[in-house]
Amino acid sequence: MRPSFSVLLISDNLSCTESIQEGLEKSGASDIHKCSSSENFLQKLDSVNVDLIVLDVDKPSIELFEQFSVVKEFCPKPIVCFSNDSDSKIIEKSVKAGVAAYIVDGKSADRVKPIIDVAILRFNECQAVRKELMSVKDKLSERAIIEKAKGLLIEHKNMTEDDAYKTLRKMAMDQGKKISLVAHEVCGVLVGLEGV
Repeated sequence: MRPSFSVLLISDNLSCTESIQEGLEKSGASDIHKCSSSENFLQKLDSVNVDLIVLDVDKPSIELFEQFSVVKEFCPKPIVCFSNDSDSKIIEKSVKAGVAAYIVDGKSADRVKPIIDVAILRFNECQAVRKELMSVKDKLSERAIIEKAKGLLIEHKNMTEDDAYKTLRKMAMDQGKKISLVAHEVCGVLVGLEGV
């Protein structure tokens, strides 16, 4: 973790978050922004740039899970939830919504630092896996469009598979484009010819 980081602390009762605040400060939090759990914290996120979200509530609400899902989708950040609710369904919903750590009855200042450290490490690991998965999906998609373009060239131009690939590669080099982009353009043209 960086030596200092900023936090959005969301709580049912902002006046009773001393132990969590103390633990966050010991962990290196330089900026702690506060928000009531009854507010839409997404608006607060628009105005402040934070590295971590910490939730301190008796029982997380459906609205909070919906907001966490938005964070997970559009501006992923590690989320730690301190709660008094040990219901396994609530815990499952929180994890699906992007919560990296769900802690029941663990608000002592000494416990906060290791909890935050683990949550951030787990979040970073999940983000790396997600990024790798997207890269693999992109490569598979590119490979599929190249295969489709080769098939269309074979069908329409009576080329061998090797010649079709060489043609795509040469077009890509001549145009200074990725071969997958050229393959996409070739598919658009040749599929358009089939419709005529």
